Amino acid sequence: MKNSFFTLFFFILICTCKINAQYKVLFSNNYPPYNYQNNNGELIGFNIDILNAINNLYEDVDINYSSNNWQAINKALNNGKVEAIGGTHYPGSYDQSYLYTRSTINTSHCFFYNTKYFNKFSLEKFRTLKEPLVAMWKNDVLVHYVLSINPSAKFIYVNNYDDLIEKIERKDVTCLFGQRIGGMYYAKLAKKNYIKALNHRILERNMGFKVSNNSPELANIINNGLEVILANGTYEEIYNKWITEYDKSSFDYRNYLKYIIFITLLFLLLVGVNRFLQIQVRKKTKDLSHQIEVNAEIMQELEIQKFKAEESDRMKSAFLANMSHEIRTPMNGILGFTELLKTADYSSEKQTKFINIIQQSGNRMLNTINNIIDVSKLESGLEKPLIKKVNIREIVNELVDFFTAEATTKGLNLKLKEIGPKKDIIFYTDEYKINSILTNLIKNALKFTSEGYIQIEYTINNEYADFWVKDTGIGIPIENQTTIFEEFVQADFSHSSGFEGSGLGLSISKGYIYLLNGKIELKSEPNKGSTFYVRIPNSNKNESPITPPKSAGKLPKKTISTLKIIIAEDDSTTYYFLKELLKDVTETLHYAKDGIEAVELAKKHPETDLILMDIKMPHLNGFEATQKIRTFNKDVYIIGHTAFTQENYKRKVIDVGCNAYIAKPINRKKLFNLLQEIKVK
Repeated sequence: MKNSFFTLFFFILICTCKINAQYKVLFSNNYPPYNYQNNNGELIGFNIDILNAINNLYEDVDINYSSNNWQAINKALNNGKVEAIGGTHYPGSYDQSYLYTRSTINTSHCFFYNTKYFNKFSLEKFRTLKEPLVAMWKNDVLVHYVLSINPSAKFIYVNNYDDLIEKIERKDVTCLFGQRIGGMYYAKLAKKNYIKALNHRILERNMGFKVSNNSPELANIINNGLEVILANGTYEEIYNKWITEYDKSSFDYRNYLKYIIFITLLFLLLVGVNRFLQIQVRKKTKDLSHQIEVNAEIMQELEIQKFKAEESDRMKSAFLANMSHEIRTPMNGILGFTELLKTADYSSEKQTKFINIIQQSGNRMLNTINNIIDVSKLESGLEKPLIKKVNIREIVNELVDFFTAEATTKGLNLKLKEIGPKKDIIFYTDEYKINSILTNLIKNALKFTSEGYIQIEYTINNEYADFWVKDTGIGIPIENQTTIFEEFVQADFSHSSGFEGSGLGLSISKGYIYLLNGKIELKSEPNKGSTFYVRIPNSNKNESPITPPKSAGKLPKKTISTLKIIIAEDDSTTYYFLKELLKDVTETLHYAKDGIEAVELAKKHPETDLILMDIKMPHLNGFEATQKIRTFNKDVYIIGHTAFTQENYKRKVIDVGCNAYIAKPINRKKLFNLLQEIKVK
């Protein structure tokens, strides 16, 4: 069918042409790769092959061609010596003097650049350059176009492509501007593959045949012939032979089309194995059904997490309101009773009562702040277990003794029960954390129990220690038992609950238990009470016990009332407090406001017995000051004091040379215990 169509088409074309017609066409002899003479004097090029392909379509048409320079061939057409000239660009306006065939090819101009000098080049870069130097032909239209892009551009004018390509070697030449295909042809001819053309195409023009008005049949022959060679693939062969190599974007586009054709054929092949695909579809359908089920589960889990997040936000809001109460209430006690003591004279009994209230309020606020700090350390991962040998029985007994008075005040019976045989078990764990866990659980039981009893039970073996804290308090509703260990949560966190506290105690306990690789469980019934169960593993099998650092020096035995002391502290309030606290045990006292002064005073007074060293000071901190002092005084007793309470911080205080550590706010009893130890030594 297709062959019959082309036979009929050729017959129609031939019928429209003159029988045994002869025509003469001229070409420029120096316009490669379109039309030019090779080294053998033969006229070759893209346009020559196009004309030959058209000529071969007609048996009774003879088209002869030759070449000359542009001026000569245009003059020959004007004088009627030839019927047409080839490889000419079409004018921008209608020209009734000649006939123009359909375009054989589209040409354009572009910028060329030397990759030795520019890794990348673009119109945007050219637009921003100051006075770029451009090599090109002197053509008003082209010059005007370049100046429209960069008005500061300067020019070097050339007369041929060889000269143009040579100019790009100059470092002062920014770029070339010329015909795209011709420029790339000469660049390859000169073996300068480092010359690149921008993909941006400028001043696109059509090229074809310019025919005399006296030879309209020749214009028809060329137009019809072009239609044929475009349809039968001859045009593409000629294009690939002469142009593709110099028009890379076109080449890439054609390769891309080849890949699309390949993929299309592959798809058709897959369609051919339809039976196999049906099996795969059934399998995929089954997989998708499973995936839908999984997605449904994920969506359900997301809904749960969303609910938890909303619940957490609600609890945080309640916590913030409660925290405001927990901070402002003790502050009211501190500031209020301090103001009363300042503005009026009270009896000694009332003054003592006011001072006790101030102290209790301060302790309450300190406990709230410590809880917040503990939660922060747990969340940031800074908290690490400090494993050492501990006496579980002694820890539990001390806690029961400590809380018995509070339980008695509330009318509660605090019981202690050790389950199993009483053996001396070597147990390794973090003493501070086990103490904190049990303290929080006992405090929790005392807070929420108004009548009845609280019972502490425990058992110890070589593998683990188990603890039970039982109470007859308000209990915890079943809906709150899953969230009670989360931050900011109390069994009753309403404003009207009447229970003090930040809601962080159980969260801290849970965090410490997990750090020790333990577990915690809860059984509770509203209005009947709760039981918290904790299991802590014995770490002697999987942890190396941490030996407390040895003290850097010992104070010689000396009566406590004759101590020579240096206080290194940048805060005047703390210094005044320590000065008053130690006035009864001080022989001489020197004050250093920073680490540098502390080192100088230690050098000046080598007889000093004790240095109270604040860690965070300006100019030279307490760590550095202690290390410097230890270089010339190994014996002076140094106590590091700071507001930082992390275990690794405490260890660093000892490691740099301090004999002991005490946390702010400084407790009088703890400080004097340290002084007493110094005396004993």
